[in-house]
Amino acid sequence: MNLKKIGLFALAMIMTLFSFQTYSFAAEKMEWIKKAPMPTARYYVGGVVYDNKIYVYGGTSGYGVLDTFEMYDPEKNEWQTLPSSSLARNGMAFVENQGKFYAIGGSSDTATNLVEVFDPLSNQWTSAQSMPTPLRYIKGVSLDNNIYIFGGQDQDFKHNNLVYSFNPKTNSWITRKPMPFKGDSVPFIINNSIYVIHNNYNEEKFTIYLYDHVQDAWTQIDESPSQVDAAITYNEKVFFLNTSTLSHYDVSTKTFDIIPVASLNNGAYAYGIVNGKLNVIGGAYSVNGHTTGPTSDVMELNLSDLVNPEPNPDPNPNPNPTGNALLVIYMDSGLIKEFEMTNEEIRNFTEWYEGRAKGNGREAYIVNKKYNIGPFNSRKDFISYSHIESFEVQEFSR
Repeated sequence: MNLKKIGLFALAMIMTLFSFQTYSFAAEKMEWIKKAPMPTARYYVGGVVYDNKIYVYGGTSGYGVLDTFEMYDPEKNEWQTLPSSSLARNGMAFVENQGKFYAIGGSSDTATNLVEVFDPLSNQWTSAQSMPTPLRYIKGVSLDNNIYIFGGQDQDFKHNNLVYSFNPKTNSWITRKPMPFKGDSVPFIINNSIYVIHNNYNEEKFTIYLYDHVQDAWTQIDESPSQVDAAITYNEKVFFLNTSTLSHYDVSTKTFDIIPVASLNNGAYAYGIVNGKLNVIGGAYSVNGHTTGPTSDVMELNLSDLVNPEPNPDPNPNPNPTGNALLVIYMDSGLIKEFEMTNEEIRNFTEWYEGRAKGNGREAYIVNKKYNIGPFNSRKDFISYSHIESFEVQEFSR
């Protein structure tokens, strides 16, 4: 008898032995604070964080593309206008590498492959080798001495799966192995590794891939429970942001912690974390599914307790079991997840699992963690059905 069958048999035995008990967690929503507005309202902008300041480039006003370049100092809550580039564009990659800022591709009247470089020391723009293909709405990240560009749309607004790397020292481009998908991509770097999220809106699947930039290879590793508009890394932590939710993703354990926060209802913005505070700049608000036009708003969210948490003062980080059973889930990655649960919580899990086996219900099951909350108001683990190898009820407490 395999582990899954043993678990279901044990579950049937304990359902008649113990009374039910439920748990609830109240979480107060964190609020966004409005700061000094950006001088120019715009969306589809590029943004980089450098020397504790946020540089915002390009974008569109809704009536035309812009070459506007402005710098925000969060500590002083002040803006400064910087020299414009020679090309107005939006939907480009805007990436910092070795102390210089690279504006790559994007859209002017049409998709472009032009690359411009801003040096904050000389306060001047120069040109670099053009990208092999004109692309707009691309995303880019910087790792070591290279800049990596993912996806985007071509001249005909068709999605592609192209991947390029640019070496600023040699001023040259290399074509890399394509992404396993065509569509919206959100790359981020954590622990010197590149990850790319595919937002598949049609199927409501949001898949996380690992891109091995050394071996030039792709591996699917996980799924996000919701779309990701921005992946923000800071102090070896990554936060996923969309219009309504903010979550912390742990790459090593493949778990999500939902952070209660007021809805943003904004998109196509620049963003960055400075001194533990997340700033979302510009973009376009959405009301009832309709874009209201560009904004100059700067919204700040204090994440200090999350990115720089105080040591846990709890001398007993592993409290006595609070549930009636220990649910053990074996994942296909080799990871083993254990959860203290009441009988009712285990019943809810197995009903969800049996429903998914028949093709019903959502892909991920949400488990509320009950200890080691740390600086979070609550912690939630999203268990993907497709990654469950087996599970069992291992021990019980009266």
